[in-house]
Amino acid sequence: MMFARALCWPLVCAIAVAQQPDARRIEARVSAVSGASVYIDQGSDDGLEPGDRGRVFASGGQTVEIIVRSIARHSARCDVLVPDAVVNAGDLVEVLVPRERGSADAPSWTHPRENWDPSAPLLAPTRAPTPAERESRFRGRWYTGLDATFDRQGAGREYMLARTGFDGEWENATGRGDVVRFDGEYFHRASDGGQGDETLDRLRVDRASWRLGDWRENSRRMEFGRFLHSELPQLGVIDGGEYVVRTQGGDRFGASAGLLPAWNASLDTLDDVQASVFYRHVGGERGEFSLGGALQKTWHEGREDRDVALADVSWRPDERWWIAGSAWIDLYTAADTSKSEGLELTELHLNARYQIKGEWGLSSALSLVRWPFLLRDELPSASAATIADGEVRRFNLSAWRDVTKDTRLSARLDPWSDQDDSGFGGELKAARRNWLWERGEVWASLFGMDGKTTSVHGLRLGASRWTDAGSIALIYELARSETSLASGPFADLSQHNLRTSWDFALGTDWSCALRADVYFGDEQDATSVGVWLQRRL
Repeated sequence: MMFARALCWPLVCAIAVAQQPDARRIEARVSAVSGASVYIDQGSDDGLEPGDRGRVFASGGQTVEIIVRSIARHSARCDVLVPDAVVNAGDLVEVLVPRERGSADAPSWTHPRENWDPSAPLLAPTRAPTPAERESRFRGRWYTGLDATFDRQGAGREYMLARTGFDGEWENATGRGDVVRFDGEYFHRASDGGQGDETLDRLRVDRASWRLGDWRENSRRMEFGRFLHSELPQLGVIDGGEYVVRTQGGDRFGASAGLLPAWNASLDTLDDVQASVFYRHVGGERGEFSLGGALQKTWHEGREDRDVALADVSWRPDERWWIAGSAWIDLYTAADTSKSEGLELTELHLNARYQIKGEWGLSSALSLVRWPFLLRDELPSASAATIADGEVRRFNLSAWRDVTKDTRLSARLDPWSDQDDSGFGGELKAARRNWLWERGEVWASLFGMDGKTTSVHGLRLGASRWTDAGSIALIYELARSETSLASGPFADLSQHNLRTSWDFALGTDWSCALRADVYFGDEQDATSVGVWLQRRL
């Protein structure tokens, strides 16, 4: 009953604000994946703006929520909001935007401009308005959601996660070209049954900062508070300050100092301190080449901890090619007992994509990860042997081809290896649009994964359709797993998952998403439901 009552309150909110759907759908494809970000092949010319929310129909059958963070004319970078989601180049993306926004295409002139002097030069000098002359602008979103799972296997257990939060920014807040940012949420997690009842309540602040300095009229920028490093986000979130200078050629360099929040539910701080210096070079006629580097030093509870260098490069010579890479190199001393003294490559990530729009595309990714020796409690516990010699190597190769206007074939191969073993995963997928119904897609895929202790292979079937009432999706998965960690009936399992979801608009500012999952098969009997409600501000 606790979970049933809790599930009703977001639905009551949705009904209270329901209006006629008044949003339009922008369809895109994932062009590249980099860490927790994805790049899509639609941008400002297509009507996208930072803060727009969408979802990816991932190759693995999962519907992954994303939010647009930065845009160019023909592309956009989006943050993935689902932890550990598997997204691949070529996956279908849907983004909802207000219908009245339209696209960024320039309108045609219907009347001559008043007070126009035909003798004046067409390209007369212009002056950009100063921050004091510009209006303040606020944009953001409020959201609330609830997920509940009812596990009927064995003694039975119920789980619930409720969350509500706000994410927004206030541009030119004080009339000095500054930006105030905030991103935080409150969540409540509870479980009932099994070994007993458990509850957890947390208020988490992910961003809270004030940035002063506008590149349009200032060559210096400062930011204070809790924020993500601006030029090299890989340096992480800090509670402190950052100072950046831009040269006349567009290059940027700077320094930061502050506390490093712990990677737990509350982002606790005060135990770790960092200082870094960084540089970013931007080249090419259109800024298509970027090269960055940084040095970072950390202290844990007053003791010297990590000395690391970071390199980052990105190059997009044209609309077909995109190449990017990053590397972490740690410096170890005699005090780092689990490592040899000297330099070690800790992380390496390389990505490349080649795509002919509307025809075919190919992408690849290579990664190497080793365990750094840290006093800071940043990673799951690992033995001294794993820290000394452990490493994981992964390679991904994905390809897709549109064999007809509405039919797409895609494939993915994921070999991996570590210091002891190796394996691979992969998927073959066929998708057809506008076949059984208009404005929709049906697809089928075969997948497999050979892990260190478990092997899984199976089938996924999916269908989605966009209507004036929203976007509806239905996905079925059959998976057969074999594991060496169990014996008897648990060693070989056949399990099923049936998922349905409905995303729809509630007027121009509100949107809602509903989902339901049913799990059945060997040693599995559960139902999961969720609701998500959001208002754009």
